[in-house]
Amino acid sequence: MGNLQYQVGVGKIDITPDYPIRLSGYGARREETSEITQRIYAKSLVISYQDNDPFVMILVENVGIPDHLTKEVSNRLGNAAGVSEERFVICSTHTHAAPCLSGMLPTLFGQPIPAKHQQRIEKYTVELANQLESVARSAIDCCVPAHLAWAIGSVGFGKNRRDVDGPVDHSLPVLLACNKDGNPIAIWASYACHTTTLNLNCIHGDWAGYAMEQIETTYSHAMAYISLGCAADINPHPRGEFKHAHQHGQTLADEINRLVKFGMKPVTGKLNGCIKRISLPFDTIPNRKEWEKRAEQQGAIGYHAKIQLKKLDSGEKLQTAISYPIQIWEFNGELLMVFLAGEVVVDFAHRLKNELDHNRLWINAYSNDLPCYIPSVRILNEGGYEGKDAMIYFDRPTYFRPEVEELIISAVHKLVPKTYLPS
Repeated sequence: MGNLQYQVGVGKIDITPDYPIRLSGYGARREETSEITQRIYAKSLVISYQDNDPFVMILVENVGIPDHLTKEVSNRLGNAAGVSEERFVICSTHTHAAPCLSGMLPTLFGQPIPAKHQQRIEKYTVELANQLESVARSAIDCCVPAHLAWAIGSVGFGKNRRDVDGPVDHSLPVLLACNKDGNPIAIWASYACHTTTLNLNCIHGDWAGYAMEQIETTYSHAMAYISLGCAADINPHPRGEFKHAHQHGQTLADEINRLVKFGMKPVTGKLNGCIKRISLPFDTIPNRKEWEKRAEQQGAIGYHAKIQLKKLDSGEKLQTAISYPIQIWEFNGELLMVFLAGEVVVDFAHRLKNELDHNRLWINAYSNDLPCYIPSVRILNEGGYEGKDAMIYFDRPTYFRPEVEELIISAVHKLVPKTYLPS
């Protein structure tokens, strides 16, 4: 596999709460739970080239990480370990069976969250910040010489949930780190599919959690990481039962095993990173009369409108745009990782793979922040849940303007080295 050019460290910490808490992801599920079907974890992967500064990825088994929490952990690691913003990323498995966090999906439930529930959510959020810092620092402290290799496989259980014949992205990029003896110490893969096999009120990692469990059983000295691609409009199929989550996890683990055994391309050379924030503008914001009319409705729409009126009454201006982070990790012309925030629809993956060299491209969504769904022009024009309706659960005042797709794609192009343009 070549010279031992990298230092790689791994870490793992149990983030399963030991008290009742409300789970995020489904607005109709409003009771707290203490039931644990599978424990959930945060994991860290640290990669540095020779003696260069470390790059740190944290993977969290939850629905998503809010921007304020990413910034908090990033600042702590910057102060304690010298990890700069462009070398730090948080990815989420997006499981809908993990605790709520403060500042995340604040209007998800279509009604106020009881004070006692909110207190436990805030308690868990503080604990999680400490755990994320701890797991990253432990991985930084235990780095060993390693080889890196990667490959792109394919699995097929993700189905377009808007249109049975709609676009999907079945690619499964996998990064493998092996120690000096050639034994795997870290396996990171990404797949574009929602982790929504189940909607029960119990804690578990869904198909991604079961995939990681299976991989770590097969490779007993390795840490497994499963992140998500542009999965906003993709659901697992079949779904609804635990056996389906196990089945999908096993499918993914089997494909990773095949790639590891078949042989993977070595990754060599320096790792570079950059991050940029852009502004994504909302369309025309409803006026007070429109909010008052909506506030007469029952359920989530009415509740969301009441929240907007409360903001206006307190003199607060409603958001006109969001600050959107885009991040790049690039391995010496051999592998380009793109990290996009939010619930990004699959059209973005197809467009980036058409405009960049898809053979060297790895796209992660659900990274660094979960501000809302990120629709393409096509999805915006079609409307529906991912295009417009879901914004009320994220406490956004309206849907995006159509130029958001071009803003994101052009920002990625500006960050990406020209060597990744198709030849």
